Amino acid sequence: MGPDLLRGLGMNRTLLLGLWAFSTAACSGASAPPAPPERAAPAPLKEGVVQLAEASRAFVTVTPVKADASSAAVQAPARVAFRDGALSRVVPPLAGRVVSVHVRTGDTVKPGDALVTLDCPEAAAARTAVATATATLREAQLAFEREVRMFEQGVTTERERLAAETRLAEMQAELARAKASVGFVGTGNGTTVVLRAPLAGTVLSRSAVDGLAVQPGGDPLVEVGDPSALWVMADVFERDLSLVHEGARVQVTLPSVHAPLAGKVEWVGAVVAGGSRTAPVRITLDTPANGLRPGMFGRVRIDSPDAILTLPVEAVLLRNGKDSVVYVQEAAAGTYVRRPVVVAQPVDGRVQVIGGLSPGEQVVTRGALLLDGAADQLL
Repeated sequence: MGPDLLRGLGMNRTLLLGLWAFSTAACSGASAPPAPPERAAPAPLKEGVVQLAEASRAFVTVTPVKADASSAAVQAPARVAFRDGALSRVVPPLAGRVVSVHVRTGDTVKPGDALVTLDCPEAAAARTAVATATATLREAQLAFEREVRMFEQGVTTERERLAAETRLAEMQAELARAKASVGFVGTGNGTTVVLRAPLAGTVLSRSAVDGLAVQPGGDPLVEVGDPSALWVMADVFERDLSLVHEGARVQVTLPSVHAPLAGKVEWVGAVVAGGSRTAPVRITLDTPANGLRPGMFGRVRIDSPDAILTLPVEAVLLRNGKDSVVYVQEAAAGTYVRRPVVVAQPVDGRVQVIGGLSPGEQVVTRGALLLDGAADQLL
């Protein structure tokens, strides 16, 4: 084969290889799919709105909220206490010393029974002041009567009669003051002061012992109470007060009493305690219960005369540890909106909605916690 022929074959091979490479590149470019255009991200829903896909809606139950009279009740802690005037704390009226003690804890006393005898030097001075004021008043009365007779006979002047009348008025006021002072001492003579029972009842406690030095206004020497004069005091939270009315029926549950006690609300306190945010509610029992003692603790259920919106407890969520919210279904399928609500204390698995909802609204009653990842817990 000659050099010219070989040279021609080499050039043809180079041309063929170039054509093959070009055709391959062209075919590759024609078969590669074009890059898809960028798709815009969906616009986020506004705060408090959740939208579920149809497959996820099976995990959420929606129920219309409605008024329920049977669940309109308030539960609160309570305690048994003496009625007003049924407890007396006997304190020493004057400085002195205990001479004798006449009762023991648990004794039954009647009004006027001697409890403690004291020796008080100031008692003698108070009784002497009464005797002195009585004698001075008698003298002033006689002097005034004499001046009146003399004035009528023209022997004395109007000025002297008025002076005698003024003196009489001053002595009357002095005797009244002395009697008021000795009223704290009571009847008796000299320095002896006898403290007596102000009411019928039982001696609940006694701190007096023979020889004890006492001061006026000090600690009670004897406490006397009437154990039959009792009522129940409930501490109702501020947010539940609007549901409590005078005359409402009440059930009182005490650990030491087998069956609930029936009663009614007699009085609702007008002041809310700053620390506990509760107000006292006084409850009177329909019939006295055996074994009831002051200081017992229990719980009360106070019925409300009006029907109120209620929800299952699991329908209400807590956010930020204090805000109560529910989720309400909107008209659009699968759309739920967070709604703040005001609720009362749960009662028997249901919670009363005081504000934030209207009857008939569709509320998520199961699965609410799935809709809100920021919620702290169920109510």
